[in-house]
Order: sequence, then structure tokens, then C-alpha cells
Amino acid sequence: MAASARAWWTCGVLAVVGCGGGNEAPKSTTSDDCAVFTAAAASPYVLPWTVGQAFTASPHAVRDTSVQRFAIDVVMPIGTDVLAMRAGEVVRVEQSFFDGDTTPGHENHVFIRHADGSEARYFHVTHDGALVNPGDAVVQGQRIALSGHTGHSSEPHLHFDVTRTCCTTPPDYNHVPEGETLPLSFHNASPDSSCGLKDGVRYTAQP
Repeated sequence: MAASARAWWTCGVLAVVGCGGGNEAPKSTTSDDCAVFTAAAASPYVLPWTVGQAFTASPHAVRDTSVQRFAIDVVMPIGTDVLAMRAGEVVRVEQSFFDGDTTPGHENHVFIRHADGSEARYFHVTHDGALVNPGDAVVQGQRIALSGHTGHSSEPHLHFDVTRTCCTTPPDYNHVPEGETLPLSFHNASPDSSCGLKDGVRYTAQP
């Protein structure tokens, strides 16, 4: 994908506090630093889309040195089912904004806290697209939302990540330690994701 075509990915939800993140950026980590990733077979995560579907990854790590460097974007049609990558408790839902409203900070989202205290974040959900409520317990692979095109977004897509601790709230999405994203691999991704999702590669969710 040409650099100009990817320009909108560079900010993603970072625009909430300005491109480049909030606090001082940690050391840069590229998608080729495999040692930071859990082997896919041992990963506690599944891809956040339905088994049999395939989407092309655009990981922040190839262009982002901020706390958001392990976030991942995928172009995804509005209304696509978004699944929980891991079991947990819903801690935050925002679904009041409309698709096509490109205002930074208007990213509809669902946040889920895991048993280890980390937090999965799913952004750009469609208007009224949350399928869960705060306080709900969800299981891995459960439908939690419908993807959309809300907030800082130039086309329909899903931005997802996992932060080290819970619970980030606007406008502090990118403050450390709450906003520091973790390297993700997925045990049901094909091809293998033991080195993280690679830029431009199409990944199919396996059973």
C-alpha cells in the first residue's frame, strides 16, 4: 500500500490526544522484533473476526514508535461482526456517534478487561453497534460489536489493541501505563502470527 494511501492509519485513535501519542514514547519496536511476541500456539488471543473470514493487517508497529505501536488496523465493511479476542468483563462502551463523523475523539468503542488486568480495546464501532453493556461477562469469540467508520477514520475499519492495564478513558487513551499497548499474536490466525501480524498480509480466522 502506498504511503499516501496509508496516511490515515498513522493517526488512528492517536488523534484523540494528537498524533504521536500522549506521554514520552517508549523505545521503538518494529514488527520484525519477534522476541517480544508470544508464540501463536501459546497465545491467549483469537482474531477479532468470524472463523473463515480474512482481513488484511496494517499494524502500527511498522510506522509508529508511540505507546500505540502494537495496535492493529484492518479495513472492514460497516456492520461486520467484531469478536472478543479473549474472555473478560466489559468496562466501557461508547456507541453514540455516527458513521462518517470524522471528528477526533468520536470513536465508538468497546473496552474489555481481562483476568490479568489488561484491557482489549475495539475502536470505530458503528452507531448503536455495541452488542454488550458495561458489566457484562464475555467469552472468547463472542460477538461484542459491529464494525464501523466513526471518529478519526477515512474509511470503514477496525482498530484493536490490548493495553497493559485497565482502564483507559478519553482523552487519556495514550497515556502510560494505561495506554501502553502489548504485542499480540493469535492462536487461530493463518498464516502463523508468532511474529505478530505482518503489514499487508491477509489473515484468516481458523476454528
